[in-house]
Amino acid sequence: MLVMQDFLRQLGRTAIMGIVNATGDSFSENADSAPESAVDRGCALAEAGADILDIGGESTRPGAGEISAETEISRAIPVLKELKKRLPQMAFSIDTRHAAVAAAALEAGAQIINDVSMLSDPEMAAVIARYQAALIIGHFRAAPEIMQNREYCNYPDGVAVTVAAELAAAKKSALAAGVLENNILLDPGIGFSKTAGQCWELLRDLATVAPLPALAVGISRKSFLGWVSGEKEPAKRLGESLAIELELASAKTAIIRTHAVRELHNALSVATYFRRLKEK
Repeated sequence: MLVMQDFLRQLGRTAIMGIVNATGDSFSENADSAPESAVDRGCALAEAGADILDIGGESTRPGAGEISAETEISRAIPVLKELKKRLPQMAFSIDTRHAAVAAAALEAGAQIINDVSMLSDPEMAAVIARYQAALIIGHFRAAPEIMQNREYCNYPDGVAVTVAAELAAAKKSALAAGVLENNILLDPGIGFSKTAGQCWELLRDLATVAPLPALAVGISRKSFLGWVSGEKEPAKRLGESLAIELELASAKTAIIRTHAVRELHNALSVATYFRRLKEK
């Protein structure tokens, strides 16, 4: 059993979570996210320095349609099983909003459920409690097809304050279901039911949501970055992504979820070396 806080304490730094899409329609990888190539991509991310591999069988990009749990399982679980064979020491997460998928993943050996839908499935917390698994609760207001509709991007009390309150309520439900507190991290849901401006405001005020060592954050290649830089192609937003990821790491964010594992790993290694050099 993986205990999230123990795992992070032993690591002694921000954990790098590598994104292993097995959807075929990722917002930034398109056909390169096909399930058939996911195992090789996962192995490459592990070699590049990932601490956790996060496998997803359903696209949750804005506008994406929902698929059945059976389809999601058929995409993600074979990838998980094969990666566990090849990488027995790796920590594995499944990115899902469906309790049935979570149960199949945990049965297959995943240790973390990355629920981007803030426990929208009423059975999710009970499944995680039963397996004593770790849980990342992502802020969420509506299904991907409609999440960017104006009514779901309304935060009259301020985006960070509202996100904090809504995540706190979800965490309370998880605890009531038996999920261990030291196995829960919160994700502010950058890009989920938020305008580009609200994403930047939320990042600025992340400490309002929770202490940063209790947060998992994914900003890699997202459109709010291009809103500032002007870059329209997600796959070309490496510099923008690294700029924010390094800020998050310096603030001791628990987990950074990224496509660019090698670049982030190497940047953090150099930054750490230079910081220690200055401290001598």
